[in-house]
Amino acid sequence: MTWQDYIVWGIVAVAVCIAAVWLWRQVCGRRRGGCASCCATQCPMKKIVEKH
Repeated sequence: MTWQDYIVWGIVAVAVCIAAVWLWRQVCGRRRGGCASCCATQCPMKKIVEKH
């Protein structure tokens, strides 16, 4: 393998990591205001904090 192959694999690895983080955020609902500790959109702790 040449140095170009390593660079291409590095770019692919970064793209896969970005896609995995994006997918995780979509599943957890963080863009919709999900809980920071458990990722649930209907977290009881979030409701308690919002009342105060």
